[in-house]
Amino acid sequence: MNALKTATGASLGVISATIAIMPLSFAYPPIPYLRFELAEVPAFVAALGFGPSVGLLASTVYFLGLLVMGEFSPLGPLMKYLAVVSTFVGIWAIALLRKRGPQLAMRVASWTTGCFSRVLVMSAVNYLVLIVFFPDFLGFAVSTLSAFLGTELSPNQHGLAMVLLYTAFYNVLHTVLSIGASVAVINAIRRSGALGVGWRPWYSD
Repeated sequence: MNALKTATGASLGVISATIAIMPLSFAYPPIPYLRFELAEVPAFVAALGFGPSVGLLASTVYFLGLLVMGEFSPLGPLMKYLAVVSTFVGIWAIALLRKRGPQLAMRVASWTTGCFSRVLVMSAVNYLVLIVFFPDFLGFAVSTLSAFLGTELSPNQHGLAMVLLYTAFYNVLHTVLSIGASVAVINAIRRSGALGVGWRPWYSD
């Protein structure tokens, strides 16, 4: 990775961390401790605009920035990091095959796989958090989900399954938000010619 890409990845990671401390997130109503974070967007711009190494650097700087800013627990930054990186891994895995099919179809396939990868990883992580590390969170999640659904769920296997299901749906929505917003930003940069008329984002190569 050359100096320009290193600077780009680091800068976008710092922007992500900076956005994270601003009131630019909003709660997911069924489980309010889950929030839609616009802070992910610069990291996704790094990954989709400049490639895997830049995206990984940006997401790592984002993670370190959250730790430096002193979040209450490292769990939150770690889960955000895993969510972002797991999405990137799914995107990159399919993107390696994109020359074997129509560009648009392979692009959609890579983004869909990124979404699936995020859901799979974060479902496993949330299971560990709710059952092993912080079981009190399960009671809170079940109670807020019960209020949202207008029914009484108990914090047993059924309640856990419903929490994981709605958490998975949250991750699907977040992936759509992050990819959609980052592609809009990348397209705006490309139209502006700020990076030169010949510049093409990584995802369209």
